Amino acid sequence: MTDTAPDTGTARGATPRTAASTLELLLALVLLAIASAIGCVLCAAWLSMWLVGIPFPFTALVAGAWSLFLMWVASAWSDSKAVAAFPALTFIVTLIALDLGPGGDMPVAITLRGLALLTLGGLLPLWVAVYGRKVAPGS
Repeated sequence: MTDTAPDTGTARGATPRTAASTLELLLALVLLAIASAIGCVLCAAWLSMWLVGIPFPFTALVAGAWSLFLMWVASAWSDSKAVAAFPALTFIVTLIALDLGPGGDMPVAITLRGLALLTLGGLLPLWVAVYGRKVAPGS
């Protein structure tokens, strides 16, 4: 008589996803979306900063670092590339929603600063999440 575990239909060494862990992942995604949207709005609000008489969009750099950090946190919750890309996608959608808002206002104009914010805050982290190396903690 041998002691073998019953077949649960999962791959060898993988643990089945329980309802609690699925709920935790959904809660993490909601919190990551909120953090990404708030970061996008704050970076867009401070995008027109000047440093010694020269326009210096340092918030585009902050947005890039923040999005990469959120991507790192998301990849800690799941090995899925879609989960890792979720904060960057939220950033891009928030930036588009800011510019398509009511009243015809365009808080982030299509200038070099606006493109820098889109590229560093959304497109670069999205590219890293999809095509980059695994950036999860402990790897």
